[in-house]
Amino acid sequence: MIEITFLGTGAALPMPGGTNASYFVRLGSENLLIDTGPAILQQLDAAGISPREISHIFFTHRHGDHVLGFPMLMMWYMLNPTASIQTPVLIGGNTTLDALEQLFLHVYGPEVADFITSAPRMNLPEDAPGQARIHPHIMLRTLPMKHAPHAPALGLRIDTRGERLDLHTLAFTGDTAPCENIVTLARGADLLVHESTWSADLDPQLIGTAGHSTAQEAGRNAAAAGVARLALTHISHRYASRESTLLDEARREFAGPVCIPTSRTVLTV
Repeated sequence: MIEITFLGTGAALPMPGGTNASYFVRLGSENLLIDTGPAILQQLDAAGISPREISHIFFTHRHGDHVLGFPMLMMWYMLNPTASIQTPVLIGGNTTLDALEQLFLHVYGPEVADFITSAPRMNLPEDAPGQARIHPHIMLRTLPMKHAPHAPALGLRIDTRGERLDLHTLAFTGDTAPCENIVTLARGADLLVHESTWSADLDPQLIGTAGHSTAQEAGRNAAAAGVARLALTHISHRYASRESTLLDEARREFAGPVCIPTSRTVLTV
């Protein structure tokens, strides 16, 4: 069984009481954290997850709502230097990983440079398909998304196989405007976690703006990719108490199950 814990589902400005989008994925012996927003330590604690459980961290891109908790998370590992606690493998594009290293050094100074520069890294291309095998039965695949020139963004596809994990696929768009790579990324997935920052019904003037998608576009992509389930995430604070509108517009496009997870929602495949 694969388990996805939604640590937060908000956009750059989350709804009141919410936090930025981040996900913890249990994949048998490996545990993958996706993005480290400003409140990542609090998000993990609220979900009953210790940083010691994280084996890999995947970063979609370098924007603050996705990475500003990184220095504090790394400080946790620095302050717990035991043989049983290993620094996770950092996975992402060169621009993102280089920015994270500089962020850590700006926050804590050159005296800890050896700690961050020695952290294990898996660098993926930002302008072409990429892949990283994190276990003999777990392959991460990435495709460039359409977000911001300053912050090249990667969508993530997780493919599993083997006796313990079976054949499963999860897809996470990260932040992106509509683009052809979304459907390719999500083709046949058991679950598509699709950013839905805007509502086409409530704010049609925002369609296609600021490198983000609408819930309607999320539903359309889910249908085109033939996924089994759709989760809408990275929701703008402007839709507090109006989430049902986003669900309705996604369901007009996609006939399968659609949900908007809240913090600490757990889905399994």
